[in-house]
Amino acid sequence: MSKTLVVSDNEMLNLLYVVNLEVYLGTEVTLAVNLEEAKSHLLSSTKFNLIITMNMISDEDCASVVAEVLEKAKLNVPQIVIGKPQKDLANAVVVQSSYHLQNLLRTCSKLLSVTAQSMASMEVPDYFPIAIKYLTKVHEAPCQLYLLVKKTGEPDSFTILAKRLAPVSEIISKFIDDGIETIYVLKNDRLSIVNCVTSAFTTFIQNSALLDTKGKTSALKEGFEFIASDFCQTPEVAQEVMTLANTCTNVMEDVTKESPSLKSLLQMLTSNKGGYVYVHTMLAAFVAAHIVKKVPWGGESQIEKINFVLFFHDIALTPVYLKYPKLKDEEEILFSEEVEDADKEVVLNHARMSAEIVLGYKKAPLGADLLIKQHHGVTNGVGFAIEYKDDISPLSKVVIIAEAFVNEYLKAKEIYGDSGIDAKLIIPTLNEKFRKSSYRKIVETLDSLRL
Repeated sequence: MSKTLVVSDNEMLNLLYVVNLEVYLGTEVTLAVNLEEAKSHLLSSTKFNLIITMNMISDEDCASVVAEVLEKAKLNVPQIVIGKPQKDLANAVVVQSSYHLQNLLRTCSKLLSVTAQSMASMEVPDYFPIAIKYLTKVHEAPCQLYLLVKKTGEPDSFTILAKRLAPVSEIISKFIDDGIETIYVLKNDRLSIVNCVTSAFTTFIQNSALLDTKGKTSALKEGFEFIASDFCQTPEVAQEVMTLANTCTNVMEDVTKESPSLKSLLQMLTSNKGGYVYVHTMLAAFVAAHIVKKVPWGGESQIEKINFVLFFHDIALTPVYLKYPKLKDEEEILFSEEVEDADKEVVLNHARMSAEIVLGYKKAPLGADLLIKQHHGVTNGVGFAIEYKDDISPLSKVVIIAEAFVNEYLKAKEIYGDSGIDAKLIIPTLNEKFRKSSYRKIVETLDSLRL
């Protein structure tokens, strides 16, 4: 059996990676949650066939450190880096999205020389082992769970720990306290347990409504990145994605209500190390909520729909920003020489592409796909408006103005710092850009925005 070292300090990703790697690729996984543990494992007598590292751990360049250890120890082991590394690593394979499980497994299978045929012929024990710590968020057993019983002078045997659908939280907690590290499932149930563990991640996000504001923003970041991954872009998981998305948009509303100002929200988002698309989305949601409360036709239902629209409006752009993390908006991407033409095409078409993703969700808010398609002022979702016309929805105009204000706010913050930002200085710039009266009435509401 091959051996894989995973270096990650993200509890939920650890849960997803270890179980999926062991079950789908049949590799024995060792987990290191910090660089010291990683170095210790790499310099031990264990011979690893593959190393998977996060690009950063606790502000340290994890990927580069691991690569240096491998080079100094003359260990010829392939390295996969999750997220863009701080510098180019000659022998590393980069997987951009941390939640792109299919891509990660596909990449690992190539490096471990695991084919579909070899997987099918791989010897799987009748009782398949699962690390018990990965079941801490599972409330009901998805299949029968077994415990290994060892008696001196007798062959190993297995006893039923829990039947299918039995509550297991207390049992799992007790066994962990007792130092039991492994439980077992029948080999034909191993995929069932993997899928159950994976769905526990979704439940974690759903329960984030009970956290404080900072906790909510952190959980929302996880949810956004999870939904943005290719893992969630298949019809098989559409219903689960919609459940998670609706929960996230409700939590977004809580965050905008609880945040005392745009500055304080930005500070929380920055401390959670959110990507550009996520940070921009949350700031725009804060501004849009203010606008809707000020316009005469606004109401709670509009805020809920706008949050859903903002959550998905740039979802197709996420892989592009992961690829070019130094670029800060669509205009920079379009005019950058380092960006490939194919990625520029994604930018030009991202409103249409994002709308098509939402169109596949049967329970999406009515008209959400249309609003997403119009969020750059064009009706077909392709390109960007040069002149903003009145032939689009009023809610699309709110999204457009909210995003434009956030863009100007971030530019001003970069130049003048927090003390130099005033909504009254940004408003003239927006009035210059949006000349129609229907847009200017929306812009006027920003005079009292909490900065």
